[in-house]
Amino acid sequence: MMHGVVDLGTDPRNPPGCLWVHGTLSCGDPADPIRQELSARRASSEASLRKRFEQAISEGDLPANADPAALARFVVTVNCGMSVLAATGATRTELLRVVETALQAWPK
Repeated sequence: MMHGVVDLGTDPRNPPGCLWVHGTLSCGDPADPIRQELSARRASSEASLRKRFEQAISEGDLPANADPAALARFVVTVNCGMSVLAATGATRTELLRVVETALQAWPK
């Protein structure tokens, strides 16, 4: 998933950054409907990822003591951060180093 963010964020055929991240950041008023929609989509995506990590724990793909909610929040946070970095000129190599560093924190 993180490698996919790097691919999307550094593909010259795509606009730089992420509409989701930019839209949430640019809508300052928490009551703004666009901000609310983007926040709801982020929360839904995070919840889906948490459920997938719960499944991975039950299937033995992640250790039993892994925290699926924290892992989902971690992945979403790293992905959003990489989108900001890509929008401000980070290279593919730089973003891949972020992925490598993030995966060092992954439960084994």
